[in-house]
Amino acid sequence: MTISDIAKAAGVSPAVVSRVVNRDKTLRIGKETRARVQKAIDELDYAPNAAARSLRSASSGLIAMVVHDVTNPVYGEILRGAQQTAGALGKAIIVSDGSHLDDRASRLLELIGGNGVDGLILQAGGVNSDLVLARAGRKSVPTVLLQAALDTNAHLVCLPDSRATQIATDYLLSLGHTRIGCLATGRELTFTRNRERGWRQAMELAGQSVDAGSIVYGHPSIEDGRASATQLIEANPSMTALLCFNVVAAIGALQAVQDRGLRVPDDLSIVAIHDIDLADHLSVPLTTVAMPLFEMGARAVELVSDKSTGFEGTTTIDTRDPELVVRKSAAAPSR
Repeated sequence: MTISDIAKAAGVSPAVVSRVVNRDKTLRIGKETRARVQKAIDELDYAPNAAARSLRSASSGLIAMVVHDVTNPVYGEILRGAQQTAGALGKAIIVSDGSHLDDRASRLLELIGGNGVDGLILQAGGVNSDLVLARAGRKSVPTVLLQAALDTNAHLVCLPDSRATQIATDYLLSLGHTRIGCLATGRELTFTRNRERGWRQAMELAGQSVDAGSIVYGHPSIEDGRASATQLIEANPSMTALLCFNVVAAIGALQAVQDRGLRVPDDLSIVAIHDIDLADHLSVPLTTVAMPLFEMGARAVELVSDKSTGFEGTTTIDTRDPELVVRKSAAAPSR
């Protein structure tokens, strides 16, 4: 449905319809004509095009947020922080799943390039569309990247990733574990490298060696977590503890241990980064390190909404330290 369709139904010009839709106070038409136009709008269920309207206005009131796998509960807390802050600023968040853009990427690119959104918040996941979206956003609107830097000049917002894995590793070491494996996320991602650094530093400070076979990289999904954990367990039969960079992958690791007839934490202790409600309701509740996800989402919205902010550089969320949440999945080694 277009403005021309509404104009034809109401017997007026498209320009008149456009001015009615945009509440142009300088428009001088009779009450009957205005009512006829409004009736046509209502009956034909017309919705104005945000991108086209934004060409005439300074703001669309929308912020695009692209994450990878919207079903991942970790993103829920980031989105909650983003939505709350956006609401306070009089804006709204539109969410897209970066894992399944394909044909929809062109529509999102149209919105970004046509001023249909006021800003772009992108959580990169190591796929080609990430860079395409980031570059398009950087040319047209304020753009903030979450956790993973890309080959474009955009502001990067990070979590205290190295500190989180140091806390998790130190806890396992304090329990008496020395053979601690690592179930990591994508090797090419910034936060993976930061988390790996924290794990390695904690192990080295404790005088424990780390070899290449002690770490496996994979996607933060239950399926990949299960497969990667199986690979680690088979390659490291003496391993007594496992640090997972993502709590969703840790759920898969729990399954992998059970698949082999082993028990958590008796045979293998598990600690995961990120705390979600589900972690406390598993067959073996997961010990986790809670991260400031809400604060991250809020800060990202503040950055894309503040036109005085320079959109290059890095912000690390330090308003809340990572917090160890002790449950039943980690205990002293029994062997």
